[in-house]
Amino acid sequence: MFGKLFLGVILVFMVGCASLPATLVTKSKDPITDLTVILQHPQANEGKYVRLGGVIASIRNEQQQTRIEMVAMPLTADGRPILHAQSQGRFIAYVHGFLEPIEYAKGRLLTVVGQFSGDEPGKIGQYPYTFPVVQVSGEQLWQVQQQVQLDDPFWTRQPCYSFNCDRWGNDLIMPNFGVNGRIVERVVL
Repeated sequence: MFGKLFLGVILVFMVGCASLPATLVTKSKDPITDLTVILQHPQANEGKYVRLGGVIASIRNEQQQTRIEMVAMPLTADGRPILHAQSQGRFIAYVHGFLEPIEYAKGRLLTVVGQFSGDEPGKIGQYPYTFPVVQVSGEQLWQVQQQVQLDDPFWTRQPCYSFNCDRWGNDLIMPNFGVNGRIVERVVL
């Protein structure tokens, strides 16, 4: 009986875990997911599979492909860019064919998979920059979902400064008739 219950709990936990979307699966078991690894050793990593993502800085459709300049951010295990994380640098992603610039607009979150194919000189404003280049074999656009998360509107901990405190000086739990909340952002498909 206990074994079946334990197995059921494990199965529910495994189903609840986020998994990598099919568009972000690579031929490599361990793709490079950190742009700084490529920036430190570009020649050693040329031809290796990567899974990189972040914020779209610019997009330009060329004759046979689309060039996307990306600001790289760390990724979660399921390939989602981590919001408000520090940038790892920039890279160029080349996607074969046409991509709609409205859909792949500046500021959107995107994760790409493909092979690192070397560097490309360019500029960020007037600053000269060497961009690592990824030949993309799959991509996933993400959305930022905002929700208002309400704190418990009925009970809250208040500092205790009276004879109602317990003898250890713990806070007094008092009713809260105001509504406290905050905006929470999540990255979703």
